[in-house]
Amino acid sequence: MDPALFSRYYEGVTFFKHGDLERALASFSSVALSMPGDPLVHLSLAAVMHEHGDLDNAVAEYRRAIAIRPTDAFARECLGTLLQSQGQVGGAIEQYQQAIQLRPDVPLFHLNLGIADRVAGNKDGAIAELQQVLQAYPEHLRARAQLAAAFQDKGSYEAAANEYKRILTHEPNNFSILYNLGSCLLSLKDYNGAADMLQRAVQADSNVAAAHALLASAQNKRGQLDSAVSELRTAIKLKTDRADWHAELGDVLTKQKDYPTAIAEYREAGNLDPRQVAPAFSLGYLLQVTGDLHGASTAFERVINLDSSDANAHYNLGIIKQKLGDLDAAEAQFKNSLTLNPQDGQAMVNLGRTYLLKGDLNQAVGYYRQGLSIEPTGSAAFLELGTALTKLKDYGGAHSALESAQNLAPNDRNIMLAIAILDSSEGNLPKAEQHLRQIVQNNPSDVKVLQMLADNLDQQAKASQAIEVYQQIVQVNPSSADAFNDLGLAMQRHNELGGALLQFKKAAELDPNLVEPHINLGNIYLAQKDLTSAAAEYQKALELKPDNVLAHYNYGLVLTGQNNIEAALDHYQKAVQLDPNYANAYYAQGLIYQSQNKVADAISNFQHYLSLDGTGPYSDAAKTQLAALQPQPTTPQQAPQAPSGAQQQQQTSNGAATSTPSTASGDANGAVSSAPPVAPQQSVPEASTPNGAMQ
Repeated sequence: MDPALFSRYYEGVTFFKHGDLERALASFSSVALSMPGDPLVHLSLAAVMHEHGDLDNAVAEYRRAIAIRPTDAFARECLGTLLQSQGQVGGAIEQYQQAIQLRPDVPLFHLNLGIADRVAGNKDGAIAELQQVLQAYPEHLRARAQLAAAFQDKGSYEAAANEYKRILTHEPNNFSILYNLGSCLLSLKDYNGAADMLQRAVQADSNVAAAHALLASAQNKRGQLDSAVSELRTAIKLKTDRADWHAELGDVLTKQKDYPTAIAEYREAGNLDPRQVAPAFSLGYLLQVTGDLHGASTAFERVINLDSSDANAHYNLGIIKQKLGDLDAAEAQFKNSLTLNPQDGQAMVNLGRTYLLKGDLNQAVGYYRQGLSIEPTGSAAFLELGTALTKLKDYGGAHSALESAQNLAPNDRNIMLAIAILDSSEGNLPKAEQHLRQIVQNNPSDVKVLQMLADNLDQQAKASQAIEVYQQIVQVNPSSADAFNDLGLAMQRHNELGGALLQFKKAAELDPNLVEPHINLGNIYLAQKDLTSAAAEYQKALELKPDNVLAHYNYGLVLTGQNNIEAALDHYQKAVQLDPNYANAYYAQGLIYQSQNKVADAISNFQHYLSLDGTGPYSDAAKTQLAALQPQPTTPQQAPQAPSGAQQQQQTSNGAATSTPSTASGDANGAVSSAPPVAPQQSVPEASTPNGAMQ
């Protein structure tokens, strides 16, 4: 090299060392113009351009140097580094590989190739290259860090953790190493170790949001929920736009049962990234749990819009629609869920439940059976199947289903109750009694079952035992007017009228607004021919409830007995206005019209009675009256007398009423007329037998 050019070249070197890139560039450029075939000059010029940020020209200069001297391994290494920084990983790998071929004795060339292989996704190649570096330089921390990262990329978390731990013996406060080791330990489910490393990472640099978020994950796994919430809030404060952190915070808050705040976090996650399915699903689930069914419906509909193949979203939406009473929509969603997952037994069961709610028992039974054949673990589903089969009178199938339910939940009250109802449906009242007593033995204060047991005993004509059960109901519920009213009715059926009066009076005292005790008191007084007291009770009933059919009808009987015929007729007419199908009121009107010689009206009412209750207790009497109402010489009429010796009707097994008719005189042809009975009212808890209302 010419001395002047040599001097100029070293000026460039000096300028480069002192950071004067412009003057270094000028010096090297002038030398390159004079000596274009010198590879060293092109390498120096490339280095300055690289440092100056003129990367494309730097690449060009490196290529010129290599073209002049293809065996220059270091030039290829430098070119590879520059290409990798530009994202040209494939070109970089090619240069690194050629450099290694030219100088296999330089272990550090494997370092950049290992890093490039890792970037390219060639995990095994990266590991092999980096291990070669460490064979030559065991303390090369950068190579070891890259090797650990390659193991971590591959999912070999234990190997990665071991490498990170070796680095920490040299650099115990290295944030990146602590963070990565914590991440590996978290993947290995070493939550305590992960939390320890990540806490050290946060201490090393508290401004990295991701470290706080990862520490929160470890604390969440450890059950340290308060700490997890605190770390996530710190992470979100440092970096507010991470939807996944808001969603994770919602998950932790859900575990803490802080549902309102969790819901707010899921909503924020959805606002930040509306495409995320998981927060929308979690939001829907939590709204469903907290009872906001309409909000939950909207959330799951959003999930389905984002991912229509999410079978669980269709299933949950079906459950919500079912609870909202939109049974057609529920049916559609369960069918969608089954299209996506044909073996989902729960979806089949709930589709069956939807048909059950729609009243389609046959469809319901089919889906219950299909679902339970796949997942035979739901006692509630077997119970519902058994109940449906009982309604369909498939008693054998009902027994099978309820036995399966009881095998899964031997002491379940509702299952035993369903078995008792099945026994009653089959007419096996003693066996039903046995099951009801078993439930009562387990829970002596179960009023509903006690009521059913009392009704069962009534149907078996075990009156004294029924009274004992009604007395037990009163003991369990001493402030219940209904309970005392029912006890009074039981005593009345057993002809213990004094005790019945006391119970009805107690019922009226406990609840002055309850109509039934007054009607039942009136009935006893009427049976005892104490018309004044009976009238007072019926009048009280009508004050409380002017549209009570039985009160009008029974008061009409009292007025008839008091010879207040027109007033009696007014109340009978009011009874049939309120209930046009109340047969006995027509019969009572027929008797009055017959006594008044209003033949057409009498015939019309007797016929109306027979059309409503053609086989009823007064059907023969009504037919007799009709047969007698033929054209006959008229005779003076007497007003009908009040029912003589009217007897309290008793409840039969099907809820119908029977009584001994009383007589009334004065019919036009001297015929004997049968007076209709008094109709008691009974307060009956849900699922008990029908009340003793007059048929």
